[in-house]
Amino acid sequence: MEKKNFMSWTLESSIRIALLFLLIVVSFLIFRPFLIVTVWGIILAVAFYPIFLWLKKTLKGKSGLSAGIISAILLIIVILVSFFVVDKLINNITFLSEGIKSGSLKIAHPPEKVKEWPIIGSSLYDFWHMASTNIESAIAKAGPRLKGIAEWLLLSVKDLISSIFISIFAIIIAGLLLNNAEKAYSFSIRTFDKILGKRAKLLVDNSRDTIQSVVKGVMGVAIIQALLVGIGLWFVGVPGAALLTLIVFVLALIQIPPIILVLPIIIYVFSKESTTVAVIFAIYEVIAGASDNFLKPMLLGRGLKIPMLIILIGALGGVVLMGMIGLFIGPVIFALAYEIFNDWIQKEESI
Repeated sequence: MEKKNFMSWTLESSIRIALLFLLIVVSFLIFRPFLIVTVWGIILAVAFYPIFLWLKKTLKGKSGLSAGIISAILLIIVILVSFFVVDKLINNITFLSEGIKSGSLKIAHPPEKVKEWPIIGSSLYDFWHMASTNIESAIAKAGPRLKGIAEWLLLSVKDLISSIFISIFAIIIAGLLLNNAEKAYSFSIRTFDKILGKRAKLLVDNSRDTIQSVVKGVMGVAIIQALLVGIGLWFVGVPGAALLTLIVFVLALIQIPPIILVLPIIIYVFSKESTTVAVIFAIYEVIAGASDNFLKPMLLGRGLKIPMLIILIGALGGVVLMGMIGLFIGPVIFALAYEIFNDWIQKEESI
């Protein structure tokens, strides 16, 4: 009898577990298309929570209005910046394409100073000279490379547009979460309490601090640094300043010093502008390109020391996994995982 009851109980338990597992898998598959946008929305909500609290206090406790103002400002910024960047990219690509097809595209003759550049000066001058006199021959010579670059640019534009829409929906989700911040915080603690017990609140608080620190210390620095460099490029009139500013932002975000892009631009400006203008531009751009050295200590949380290798791996891995939006989500998630793992190691060592 006991054996029969045991078999019956085992069978019933197995069926229940299988049904529960099936429910979880199906639910995840249904939710998977919304996973990235939800995670990005949570990150934005946590990052802007201190501003939300200040605004809520200023508006005498009106949480809905505070969340709405933050969401509206973020939406306006994203839409305006996205429209400007996409418009510039499309215009530049269209201009180049039509110019090449019609033969109207003209490239200025290279300055003689280019020959004096170390290592690459002579070969660069020859190719530049060929492009200025016979652009068809230059394109034919660089054809295979240009084809690969063109395909990459097309995929990048599509990925950029997709990331814009993801960000717009994520901002809406962030606004809803901010409006229900206290409930979301309590729900997070109750959820992790089932897994970690008494350490749930500590984990949630550390996760919040890590997200805010990475957003301010990595994304904030990248945005400020790109703006500083971009102002200099625009002031001097460097061609493709908008695209170069975007590249500076990406380099700063993945922890590659933007100075590696700034230096060739400085050399170009010396070949085109007067010595006075070029020297002033060079000094400004060097300071702007190295500004992360004093911006990071100001914006990165004092209590959190996240290795830059973690940010780099998170950014590159995020791009591979999620596309361009992974540049933003990847570093935050990987830094958060690092902090949780590091906290667990320290807990085990203290026992």
